[in-house]
Amino acid sequence: MKTNDFESPYRTSSRIPSVSSSKIKLSAFGRARKIGCERNVASVLLQQRQALRVVHENVDVTPKPLIHTAFSVIDENQTTALENTGLFQTGSGSQLMASPSRISGLRASSSILFRSSSMPSDDLQMESLLSTQVCESLLVEEDEDVAPSPFFLPSDDLTIFADRPETVTITLKETQTYFIFEMPQMTEDLRTPEGQIVQQENKNYEYVTVGPGSNRKLLDAETQTIRVLTKSRGTYLGIRPRRNQGVFVNNWVIHDTYAAPELMTEKNGRMIVHTKESMSRMREAQELQYKLPESEAIPDASSEEQLSRICRQTRFLDAACVMERIIANNVFVMAQKRFTGLTKRDPCALDLEFDYRLDLLWTYACEMTRDRPVAAFRCSPTNAHLLAVAYGAKTGSDKTNGLLLIWCAKNPSQPGREYMFDSPLSDIDWSKERPNLLAIGFYDGSVKVIDVSTKELNIIRQSRRETSVACSPHWQVQWWSGDEQFDFQEQIYTSDQDGRIYCYRFGEDFFATEIMRLYRVEGKVAGVSRTDHCVAYDVPISRQPGALVLRRHPTISNIYFVGSDEGCVYRCSTNYLRQHVDSFLAHDGPIYSLEFSPFCRKLFLTCGADWCTRIWAEGLTEPLIILSTAMACVRSACWSPTCSTIIASIVNDQICVWDIRRKIHIPSSVTISTNGTRLVAVEFTANGNQLVVADIEGVIYVYNLEGMPFPPYNQAKVLIESIQKALVTKPGLLRKLKKLGPSF
Repeated sequence: MKTNDFESPYRTSSRIPSVSSSKIKLSAFGRARKIGCERNVASVLLQQRQALRVVHENVDVTPKPLIHTAFSVIDENQTTALENTGLFQTGSGSQLMASPSRISGLRASSSILFRSSSMPSDDLQMESLLSTQVCESLLVEEDEDVAPSPFFLPSDDLTIFADRPETVTITLKETQTYFIFEMPQMTEDLRTPEGQIVQQENKNYEYVTVGPGSNRKLLDAETQTIRVLTKSRGTYLGIRPRRNQGVFVNNWVIHDTYAAPELMTEKNGRMIVHTKESMSRMREAQELQYKLPESEAIPDASSEEQLSRICRQTRFLDAACVMERIIANNVFVMAQKRFTGLTKRDPCALDLEFDYRLDLLWTYACEMTRDRPVAAFRCSPTNAHLLAVAYGAKTGSDKTNGLLLIWCAKNPSQPGREYMFDSPLSDIDWSKERPNLLAIGFYDGSVKVIDVSTKELNIIRQSRRETSVACSPHWQVQWWSGDEQFDFQEQIYTSDQDGRIYCYRFGEDFFATEIMRLYRVEGKVAGVSRTDHCVAYDVPISRQPGALVLRRHPTISNIYFVGSDEGCVYRCSTNYLRQHVDSFLAHDGPIYSLEFSPFCRKLFLTCGADWCTRIWAEGLTEPLIILSTAMACVRSACWSPTCSTIIASIVNDQICVWDIRRKIHIPSSVTISTNGTRLVAVEFTANGNQLVVADIEGVIYVYNLEGMPFPPYNQAKVLIESIQKALVTKPGLLRKLKKLGPSF
């Protein structure tokens, strides 16, 4: 009987193979080992069990082996008694008798069972629980290089340690040392040489500091550093003051209170008790609130006269103002939502572009402002909707008086307040402590303080010839917070055309004190170079230049800067009267603006008639960055309050928006005014989303900034990095800038 007449036990068959057939298969397996192919030795009991088949209704349902045939297992180097019995007591018919030498080899080696690639597909694949087997080398031809089987991983080599040696040599090597934590000692033992050196150093230190070897006196006093708690971003709301008030109440009052519930009103979740007189007055006031005022009985008065009297009443004017705002809301509702920030562009929009575009919301203009140049305008520090505009007069015009209008964003078509004056206005400024007060400077040298809470002109303070000798236009009028000398009350500081700086004490006399007087620059002054004049003998009419710009230092209260009409910037102090501390030449011509950066107090910009806008660092007389577009004077320039690298300037009828973080040779955007007239002033709103521009025709433009970049988190750091990037080609100036302090 041939071996291939029998099928493999792993294939499904309808007949059950006998035990003898399995023995024949085992004999064929033994003959295959004699040819030279290495075979595994398995227990006879397991082979017999694998040879048995289970057939149910002509279907082979023999369980499959637990271990897949394509893989071998790593057995432990142990044999069970069952396997020893089946391995050594089987008769010659099985041909599994092992010699003593092979048994010793079996016990001495351990390997992994594998399936030879040269075994026929019909041969029996045996699996066993044996942990030891005989590993014999295959007979391979001399010219054939056979790679070892990937499943043959012997754990021990028979050629190594066939017999246990008497001695074993073990070599130990030191690995690299890694320090996870190290705390060096700060003391030394006095008995060691290191301790003696430390003791000598301590003696030398005492000799130099407090001993005879000290050359200076040292102060030993306790100090305490003020701890300043700062936050990068956040708001703080102060606690509202509270006070207790005692009230005497007896039983009769309590009985009367609860017996008359009609005298009780609820306000803010609390019950308030009124008397009969107070309740009647309150009800009468509520009824009169919705009634028109009764006209005085005038005999033979027509309906037109009665209507004119009603129109002059304050309550009627207030009601008419509210109705005008409601009607204007139908026209400017979308623009007002954008102005207040209710409507914003989606920052995640796919078509978002940083094009620095200006979109016109509305204009403040009326019949009274026609042919009146705008002298100055200021936004209210407490109410962002209010804008005070001062109007002057043109040279040779028939309008020689002054006009002050208070515009409100709730009704851009009509002003909320109108005040007329005998002289043209030169500058205005709001009070920070009392937002209803407005200081006004005039061309005739007078200064007035008015209360804008009333429709009629209410002058609180005004200068007189007895207390103020100024007779030239006040180009700057500003409220400065007072110090201990003025009981910490706000005072008014002005600068006029005669080069004088005045301080007006806000008292009953409104007395003016001259604290500074400028003189023209003679000789060579540090700063920019000046143009050489062709006139050989130039005799000035006045030795005092005009003080066009006045700015207080943002951090040092006693320091202020003055810009003159000859381009010089004077650094002055309130402690030194009538003399300046330092000066430098900023422009070759008049200076029109001087603004400090709101994010870095050591940086400020100036613009003037020499076509340039320059950025300076306090302490350097050389400009850091120069911005210029056309051969025309730059009338005004300002910093953005929300983005540190954005600057707005005006040149003729152009509004230039600069971003020094991106480029400084050309502006990021240029917008032409709607009327095409020459612009005189520009300023950002408090939230930084709008730009307010004025022209010489008396028109105020309110632009909304579109396509602006997102403000960085660390504004000061980005500003300084942008300036340092622009100074790469000026290494000498960059080194001077870094020596100014920690900000740079």
